[in-house]
Formats: sequence, C-alpha cells, structure tokens
Amino acid sequence: MNGELQNVLDRTFVNGYSNYMARPREYDEDTVLNEAMLLFWRQGYEATSVSHLVNATGMAKGSLYQAFGDKQRLFLAALERYLAQGRHALRACMEGAKTGYEGVRVWLTENAKPSTSGGIRRGCLAVNTAAELAPHNADVRKVLRAHERKMEQLYEATIVRGMKDGSIDDAIDPAACARSLTTTIYGLQIRSKLGMTREQGRETVAQVLAALTPA
Repeated sequence: MNGELQNVLDRTFVNGYSNYMARPREYDEDTVLNEAMLLFWRQGYEATSVSHLVNATGMAKGSLYQAFGDKQRLFLAALERYLAQGRHALRACMEGAKTGYEGVRVWLTENAKPSTSGGIRRGCLAVNTAAELAPHNADVRKVLRAHERKMEQLYEATIVRGMKDGSIDDAIDPAACARSLTTTIYGLQIRSKLGMTREQGRETVAQVLAALTPA
C-alpha cells in the first residue's frame, strides 16, 4: 500500500470515527426515565428485571448500561425524577393556595386519595422505596432523606405563612408540624395500599386540619 493511499484511509477512518462519536444520542432521556419510573413504580425494584426495562424503554440492554450504568443507577435516576416532580407539585399547590391552611388542606386531601394503576394500589414510589430498599441501601436512604428535608422545608414555610395570614394556629411549632405532616402522608400512602377507603382518608385529613385551626 503506497503512502498516499494509506493517508486517505487514515483520514477516512479518523473522520468516520469522529463523526460516529459526535452523533447525537439515539434515545430521549426524559422518555426513557419516565418509562423506567412508571415500571419501577408498578412493580418495585426487586421485581423489575433488566429485561423488563428493555421492553418498557425500547432500548437494548447494552445501550441502557452505556447510558445509565447499572440497574440501580437507572433506578436512582428515575426515583430522583419522581421526587422532583413531587416537589414541583407541592410547590405549585402551596403557591396557588389563597392561605397557608388551604395549601395544607389541598395537599393532604390529594394524598388521601388512593393511587392506583391497572387496578393495583401502587401508592407512592418514595414510600414504596423506603419500605423496600432504604433499610439496606445507603444510596437510597441518602436520596430519600434529602427529598424529605426539602419537602418539610416547603411544609414549614406554608405553615408559617398560615400563621401569618391567620388561617393556622400561631401557637404551634412549624418545624414539628412539618415533620408530623410527613408522617401523616406516609401513613396515608401505606394505608392506601392496604385498602383504605376515601372516607377513612377524609377522616384522617379532618383530624390533622382540626389541630391546625386557630382556637
């Protein structure tokens, strides 16, 4: 092979390789994470295999690993997506309410409604994950604890707002009340998976709101 031909082949290989490496990803990350999130939410982490994820996302196994790493890292990315959506929904709910009390009431009422999918009571992915993985998975605990702190900061800010606008009793401890709201909502989500009725959910919400109402 003469030197000129070798140079041409070398340039072709380098240019072709560069073009290949520069190609955009052949998948939409938001779509893949959303499909993975929904699958993990329906089935749980342990019951979801890589084959299930391949079928749900439409990506080949090798492509999934290349894009997201292993199954746990894909799960954590999907969980983070779910949690961010939850915080966004809470913030929108609280900011859209006319009073602090109204914000708490609407959020509690929504969380008291059973969450179902295909007739299965799926509950909350965060709560499901806390029960399934948090006891023995430090990475999951870290993610859930960070989310919990952010949620409680939003609760506390809304409670303080309610104390200022007169819709919430100003004698309560905002931080303690925020933690109590977290516990109540977790409990509602667990009970919804066990068959809690709407009436039972409304009863719980009414008890919590009664404690917030000014004397």
